[in-house]
Amino acid sequence: MLKLLLVYGHLLAACIALGTLLQADHKLWRWRKELLDPAQREQLTEIQTIVSLALLCLWGSGLLLVMLGYREEGVDYLLNQKLWAKASVVTLLTLNGMLLHKIGFPLLHRAPFVSLSSSARTRLGLLGALSMSSWLFAAFLGVARPWNHAMPYLHMMGAFAALLLVACAVAIVVVRAAGTEQGDATAEAC
Repeated sequence: MLKLLLVYGHLLAACIALGTLLQADHKLWRWRKELLDPAQREQLTEIQTIVSLALLCLWGSGLLLVMLGYREEGVDYLLNQKLWAKASVVTLLTLNGMLLHKIGFPLLHRAPFVSLSSSARTRLGLLGALSMSSWLFAAFLGVARPWNHAMPYLHMMGAFAALLLVACAVAIVVVRAAGTEQGDATAEAC
């Protein structure tokens, strides 16, 4: 029963984090042409808090699940390469979240996204691409039961790298489009 409750808590935390992130990305895109007002900054802070707490719950429940798995199956449980792929992706998304908090979001407090330099917009876009692709792939690995003890680590990480490359390509296209929006707005003002 404990394992079932841990899996359920893990799933709920993942749903909360992913749902919150999808909504946040949508809001940030709608706000791309404006300087964040105090209410929007408060929403961004609330989103950061929710996702951070959900991530903390995911790490806690995940580590407890690994301990239970090891207790039940021994070292065979730790030899599951999907476990290591998920740990790698979750570590990467955690580090990326720290970068978003330290580097990305402060940029949005200084200027609208479309007014940022091309390099700043690109940094934000790539951090966002890494964030969303990492969260989506980690969630996928959570349900990819057929890959347990079947799929090699490098194949899983190769699939993740392919997803990340596509996400980065899309981010670069979106960032460039946002840059032309600023140019269009400047031209209309003249």
